[in-house]
Amino acid sequence: MLRDRVATQVSGRGRAAAIALAAAALAAVRATAVLATAIPATAVLAAPSGAAPGAGPAPAAAATAGPGHAARPAGVGAVHGAAIGGAAVDGAAAAADTAGTALPQGCVYGPGERMVFEISYGPVTAGEGTLEVVGTVEHGGRTCYHVESTANSNRFFSSIYKVRDKIVTYIDTVDFSSAYFYKRLREGDYKKTLEISFDRERGVAKYGDGHEMPVPAGVQDELSAFYFVRNLDLEVGRDLVLPAHTSRRNYDMKVVVHRRETVTVPAGRFDCFVVEPVLEGEGLFKHEGRITLYISADARRVPVLMKTKVPVGTIDVALKEYRAGQPPAAR
Repeated sequence: MLRDRVATQVSGRGRAAAIALAAAALAAVRATAVLATAIPATAVLAAPSGAAPGAGPAPAAAATAGPGHAARPAGVGAVHGAAIGGAAVDGAAAAADTAGTALPQGCVYGPGERMVFEISYGPVTAGEGTLEVVGTVEHGGRTCYHVESTANSNRFFSSIYKVRDKIVTYIDTVDFSSAYFYKRLREGDYKKTLEISFDRERGVAKYGDGHEMPVPAGVQDELSAFYFVRNLDLEVGRDLVLPAHTSRRNYDMKVVVHRRETVTVPAGRFDCFVVEPVLEGEGLFKHEGRITLYISADARRVPVLMKTKVPVGTIDVALKEYRAGQPPAAR
């Protein structure tokens, strides 16, 4: 039986952990919402018949993009010149520029956006994950996007190794840095809950247990970093570096843009940037395996596929459903 064969393959603590990794992978996939006001909130992301890979409804207003760049929204969510928190934004911009990555000139996601992913371990479906921009929230005097990520093993894999993970981030709507981070991991017998609030004015990370430590300006958490990257004009051969913080550690997150490639997933066929994030965080981003993200090369910057090679097999996380959110220009 297939169940017996898979159970044999994943027997032992190391192999069981790989299954948890398959579900935890979803927490690392950071999605974007739709740019164009012309796309309805109930739209499903799939290339129309006969359309070019990754093509979809054109943004209502977009600037001309150079080679290797997707068109960006004209004047949407502009950061420079914003009146809110000017000094702090300037500090964040300086930190980002020092790291080699300037602040984005627009925002590509909005409330209501939701993605559903299929998680596979080899030929077997291991579970499902979601990414959603829930709405906006006020936190520490900052207006933020409320973003949630979940990963759950299905009934079959839960009988071997049950996973129920949830990650939440609040992303500042002005400089796109992290204001709040929450992670709840339930993977087999392993349980962990982490809560961090980022005080921009004081430049500190405040943990749920009362611990505080300094963090750089414009700091990103594990989830907000990917939303930040998708607001940037990706270009093959140009690496990005962001200041990040997790588990009481400050570190640089490096994003390597390797090439362009067309891939097919349940949601459709897409022309993508092939991107490799290099982090020092937990789980998927430690050195157990190499991650490759496939991000649509259109204005949406949607992560349509993630492939992870680990010593005990291959994990794929593929987009199967997409519901557009409310574009920033429409709010």
